[in-house]
Amino acid sequence: MSISPSPPVASGALERLAELPLLLRQRDFLTASECQSLQVWTADREELQRLGCEWQSGETGTSTHISVALHPLLADLEARIYGALNLPNALGGVFRLRIYAVGQGHPPHLDTYEVGAHQLLATALVCIEAPSAGGETVFLQAAEGAVQIAQEAGQLLAWHNVWPTGEAVRAAMHLGATVIAGQKQVLAMFVYGDPAQLTQATRGTLASRAARQEVRTVQGARRVGALRGFGRVMAIVDDGVPRETVELLEAACFARGIRPIRVDPRGFDFAPERCLRDGDLLFRPAVSLHASRVEQHIWQRKVATFYLDADGPLFANLNATETFTRAGLPVPRSFWLDKPTRLMLRSMVEACGGVPVVVKALGYSRGIGVMRADSLASLFSIVDFASVEGNKPLLTAYIPDAIHWRVVVVGDKAVASYRNVTDDDDFRTSGSDDVDDYAAPLPKGAAELAVASCQVLRHAHGGVDILEGPGGRLYLLEANFPCYYAQAQLSGGVDVAGAMVQYLLERAEALAPPSADPLPNL
Repeated sequence: MSISPSPPVASGALERLAELPLLLRQRDFLTASECQSLQVWTADREELQRLGCEWQSGETGTSTHISVALHPLLADLEARIYGALNLPNALGGVFRLRIYAVGQGHPPHLDTYEVGAHQLLATALVCIEAPSAGGETVFLQAAEGAVQIAQEAGQLLAWHNVWPTGEAVRAAMHLGATVIAGQKQVLAMFVYGDPAQLTQATRGTLASRAARQEVRTVQGARRVGALRGFGRVMAIVDDGVPRETVELLEAACFARGIRPIRVDPRGFDFAPERCLRDGDLLFRPAVSLHASRVEQHIWQRKVATFYLDADGPLFANLNATETFTRAGLPVPRSFWLDKPTRLMLRSMVEACGGVPVVVKALGYSRGIGVMRADSLASLFSIVDFASVEGNKPLLTAYIPDAIHWRVVVVGDKAVASYRNVTDDDDFRTSGSDDVDDYAAPLPKGAAELAVASCQVLRHAHGGVDILEGPGGRLYLLEANFPCYYAQAQLSGGVDVAGAMVQYLLERAEALAPPSADPLPNL
């Protein structure tokens, strides 16, 4: 990223680290002695409790609200914040103290609240105790590229949460990285009022080139946890897939410092410059042909995907059933149909062991298009209709009294599995609501079969359907890529999205370091 030279910021001045969100910092806002005095005071939690401060504890640390009247430094600090930001506060007089221990952080969120007629305009964080490692405040959606600010005792960090018109500044979404060593204490002041007041607020002095580069860079041992993927983006090609599919992936990206970007293939113009950078990540949960073409366009060889072939998404397997058979994987006896004669159908049914047989029309999901023919007469009528509709279905043997397993594969592991249950008055199955079905152990060999099925299709991810016959024999039905993985996560409690993003991140790290180029224009 090209950054124009700028004059150094004078000591004690408020420097502007980013434009969107408007991100301001002053490193020496409090002196070392002031920080020490506040640390000693906040350490006596019982005394603060006696003064009316109610403590709350959880994964986001221990927190309480403290009236500025309880300590002379707090009233002075409040006034200094308002002066620095040039913003009055319609609901002032209170700080929120938050203390983070090792292993604690804060998930991504926007500070957008309203109290009566007043909106939350700006957030000001003053660090009174900095951890020795971790605890950074991270803005992954900043318009010019992700920003992370390390904690320093005495530092003021402030940003605007809304535009002067009142709309939320989406780029102000931020998170608190997990504290790795030491303790982090911050005092937060939330400035409320009329958004129009922001037009008069201080914008600070443009930070030096070195300071702006520093907050956009993570080096060495700091590249862990919520900063491990800092500087990388993950493109998610989405043309209307279930909302949870994308949201779970985005949360997994945020937890690793990766910036997620949704790519809508509808209206994509295929301009040559619309491609990902070296070391970025790519996943297409969308299943349309057009979405696949968009995926192919934005991919290049140093982009991490679930494709194991060197040509990535450029080529696809056209006959998974035959591929499984050639690889020696157990599949039910199967035949492709293209306007077969009655004689051909009779011969196929005999090879499948007789009726009933299953006819599967391609291009559908969730059991739609899967039909059971219990007699030759019903088979003939089903195939005649499919032929007239232009469908070339698959005819397979029917496995009676089988248990249907869905196995989710990531990399070389079966990371989740569950039993599908037979629907009432139906032979087809669907996802269960019974927790026991998600805790049930896979039959012997099923995990290995699921992984092998994905690998022979040259994918490192998939939702694999396996039938377990009454005698324990396994039959491979499908290895779907992409697949609806969210069922295993939402109902089974397995962090599948986390495993998926972690796999892609590890592949990206092996391909290239984070790119210093501008964000991809997708």
